[in-house]
Amino acid sequence: MLTRKQFCQSCLALMLAGCFAKAQPAAGRKEDIVHQEEEKEMKEKIIGACGIVCSACPTYIATSSDDDALRARTAQEWSQMYHADIQAVDINCDGCPSDGPRLFAHCLECEIRACAHGRKLVTCAPCPEYACRKLQEFFAMVPQARETLDGLRKQ
Repeated sequence: MLTRKQFCQSCLALMLAGCFAKAQPAAGRKEDIVHQEEEKEMKEKIIGACGIVCSACPTYIATSSDDDALRARTAQEWSQMYHADIQAVDINCDGCPSDGPRLFAHCLECEIRACAHGRKLVTCAPCPEYACRKLQEFFAMVPQARETLDGLRKQ
């Protein structure tokens, strides 16, 4: 089974690979248009407690689109990448904010998620203890997650 660090790094790699490429504005003040696009994009994303964007994760995408081919491909890639036995049936997740039973194994046991949900928070962004030690350690592995949560805190 892959480690939490490996899982999070693969999610970050997906984000950095262009899942969030922005369209260039055609007219108007560029800064205003970009800011409006960022706010709209942030509202449309499903964001985990830690700041990882669930809606960009292949497990979430395969689940929401009921794509068995993507499940199989993701299981195969992650099994090879992390030297773990991940099966296509393991590739089911409704995202961190979900209270349902379909969460990827690492999401089910995530301490950050458990803490946020225990405080009745969807993400750690509004937490009065932001950014706690757990988040600081996590951000060292996945700096994009900090950027996401910092963006939420600004809104």
